[in-house]
Amino acid sequence: MCTSALVVLSLLAQIAPPADPQAKSQAQGLLNAGWTLYEKGDHAGALEKFNAAYAAYPSPKLLFNIGQADRDLSRPVEAMEAFEKFLASDTDASPETIAAARKAVAKLQDKLGRIRIDCQTAGAEVNIDGKSVGLTPLPDLVWATPGRHLIVASHPKATPVLENIDVIAGSVGTVTLRFEPPAIPVAAEPVPQPEAAQPPAPPKLDLTASPEPAPAKIDLGASPAPSAAQEGWWLGRKWTWVAAGSTALLAAGAITAGLAMQSRFDSLDKSCGDTSGKTSGCSQSGIDSVSSRQITANVLWGLAAAGAVTTGVLFYFEGKPVSAAPMAGATTGFTATVRY
Repeated sequence: MCTSALVVLSLLAQIAPPADPQAKSQAQGLLNAGWTLYEKGDHAGALEKFNAAYAAYPSPKLLFNIGQADRDLSRPVEAMEAFEKFLASDTDASPETIAAARKAVAKLQDKLGRIRIDCQTAGAEVNIDGKSVGLTPLPDLVWATPGRHLIVASHPKATPVLENIDVIAGSVGTVTLRFEPPAIPVAAEPVPQPEAAQPPAPPKLDLTASPEPAPAKIDLGASPAPSAAQEGWWLGRKWTWVAAGSTALLAAGAITAGLAMQSRFDSLDKSCGDTSGKTSGCSQSGIDSVSSRQITANVLWGLAAAGAVTTGVLFYFEGKPVSAAPMAGATTGFTATVRY
């Protein structure tokens, strides 16, 4: 049997008779089960059994086993707290057990630092990295692993205070927590509510009044109509004269092409009818030239005819006055009328 097992068995023998024999029996079973798991290397399961045994029967001697399990699980702060509590409360433990606890404390001291928490407000709960360490004022220093830690102090009547501290192994750091006095709420003066505005009275209808006047004629800024002296059939027809000029040019071109075609035809006709052999006769190139001149003349006559039609249409429509008058009714707009 190993030395640790002997320490555990000796602790069980030293447990004083509890007030409740059933609680002692329950703690005994949990302690035995926890040590079985500890010997198998299941330190987490052993720690759970040790804590359950301590909850069933809070004997200080069980803290030694809890400290051993925490140390082997790399929980130095929890192990240090368990060993210190064991040494402070269990004065009748065996010398071997006390020596083992002191040796464990000495090794853990080199790996941990301590924090002194100063707070003038009593009854504030202090948490280090989310773990509660007690209420202020804290009489003892708090163990912590090296590194930065967040300290939060909360009080029911004040705003929580947050502080950070960098812990160094083997040293003591101090954190001062100061609560700000709560602000005194100032009662807001009642804001006067504006009186509800009375709706305006509807206007009085006078049934004997004269009918409304007819709407005034709207002047859209159109230029005044030309006077009788200024009017003329040749004025205001720019595009009519452009079309007429184009028609005249096309007709002149058609006449010229027709004359050229006729002249060539007469010359060719004389050559074809000559039997004396003084001329070269009818050639294919001569016939083609007559045909091309005829086609050109026909195209030009067709374009001249289209230009004449366009000139007549423009002459009829161009230069007519346009009047605009407002529309009355549900639709708003203007109508335009062309007068011929």
